[in-house]
Amino acid sequence: MAHTPFGYEIVDGKIEIHAIEAEQFKLLIQSYLSGKSLANAARDSGINRSHGVITRILTNERYLGNAIFPGLISKEQFEQLKEERFKRAKKLGRLNRTKAEETFTPNFTFTIGKVENKYDNPIKQAEYVYSLIKEEVT
Repeated sequence: MAHTPFGYEIVDGKIEIHAIEAEQFKLLIQSYLSGKSLANAARDSGINRSHGVITRILTNERYLGNAIFPGLISKEQFEQLKEERFKRAKKLGRLNRTKAEETFTPNFTFTIGKVENKYDNPIKQAEYVYSLIKEEVT
């Protein structure tokens, strides 16, 4: 495994809950759900990670538990986190923001001359046809 997620550790080849990080994780959830910002909740819980990493931690379904990872959070808490993140994003106007679609118009065109020669060798034929392609700056 390339990376062990926050809150877990590998012991004797098995993934187990890292006691200290699990407590920090639970404190992070409580702080965030109590209304603290992501950065303040992370700081108060003692997790020194970037904003993006904290977001990935809070949105990672792996923490619900599966065949490999023991659960660190209940389904109800996970849903509360999802609702809280949605509520905050909506309040900040971060929902349904779309970028203006970027368009690209090349300033050149390709043309091909008339194919007059035929070769039995397909490689030679391809080389010939490709040699007929001309680029014109528009």
